[in-house]
Amino acid sequence: MSAQDAIVTLTVDTDNISESKKNSAVVFTDNVGDPSEIPGDPESYVTSIFKNQNISWLVKAKNGSSPIVIQNIKKEFGFDLIEHPKRGILSNTYSAHVKNDDSIKIGDSEPYSITIGLSGFRGIAGNNQKGPITFVGRQIAYMNNYNVNSWNEIKSAPIDVEGICGENNYGVIAYRGQTVVHMNYNQTAEWATVAMAPFVIQGIAGDNLSGPVIFNGKRVAYMNSYAENKWHEIGAAPFELDGITGDNRNGIIGYAGNRVVVISDYNKNNWTEVEPAPFDIEGISGQNPTGPIIYSGTQISYMNNYIDNKWHPVGPAPFIIEGISGNNALGCIVYSKENIKYMSNYSKNIWHDVKDIPFNPNSYTIDPRMKVKGDGSINPY
Repeated sequence: MSAQDAIVTLTVDTDNISESKKNSAVVFTDNVGDPSEIPGDPESYVTSIFKNQNISWLVKAKNGSSPIVIQNIKKEFGFDLIEHPKRGILSNTYSAHVKNDDSIKIGDSEPYSITIGLSGFRGIAGNNQKGPITFVGRQIAYMNNYNVNSWNEIKSAPIDVEGICGENNYGVIAYRGQTVVHMNYNQTAEWATVAMAPFVIQGIAGDNLSGPVIFNGKRVAYMNSYAENKWHEIGAAPFELDGITGDNRNGIIGYAGNRVVVISDYNKNNWTEVEPAPFDIEGISGQNPTGPIIYSGTQISYMNNYIDNKWHPVGPAPFIIEGISGNNALGCIVYSKENIKYMSNYSKNIWHDVKDIPFNPNSYTIDPRMKVKGDGSINPY
């Protein structure tokens, strides 16, 4: 059998799924000849993958109608076999590339986790100065006082949100596909839509003070005036980005794997690469004046000085992180499902509880496996 891309299909019984029944409600199949999963035992299901090829995931409802998204594909402490996992253009797809170096051998296998959502995507933004913002699907809420510890829901977004950015002084920005909307809930309860983005958005950063910045692969564009309502592309990033953070006042930070690059002046178009991260990055937050903060699994590390150019570890998070926000001026915020915690002082290394988000994420995590079967030069069977 020659090398080929693997396509894994998850068929979900959305009418009967629950946390206790999730393993029997999700069945895995693929296109590379592997036996179908025995319902109720996803850990026994192994997808064959091939070096230097791709693997993609597609989730669909057994009843043919219920919408489902793939929130993420993860492995605690990072993947050994694949790289650059990312959402597809369709919300029910995900993809990654199988590595092609000497670090992996035919026969190597590893478990991973895939999280699906029946209520849409979810995520977080904000900082510890003004509190977090969170969303599930079209529902968005913010908390601007940890002492009060209460969530304030705003008007539902006019789109099925894929990601958000912003902070509570100036409100929130959200996107889906090429559509970007914003609201400053301190001034108005209405959403406004800006000009269509020049590409399908893979991720977003920025705030309503100086506008959003978006990316897809090497392409990066920003809008710094809603009145002008125009996107401006900057010089291409030096490699395909997996994520960005920052704002249009101070520039942005991007990453892929363990590589991190910064650009502080869009006019000069000079990207600078900093010291490699201590792990393959799953998510990033921060701003150029105080540096980035990154995570993978429960690991967190930050860099607060580009001249010093060193990463500093933070005590592990109390759960496997799904998303991060904040800045190094006053720590970070992390979440997993409905749980949110924050750390405002790295030297004290104490995590503080926040009231659970007010929305049901209606999400489920399943744990199958993958195994390297060949590289195309030999018949692995």
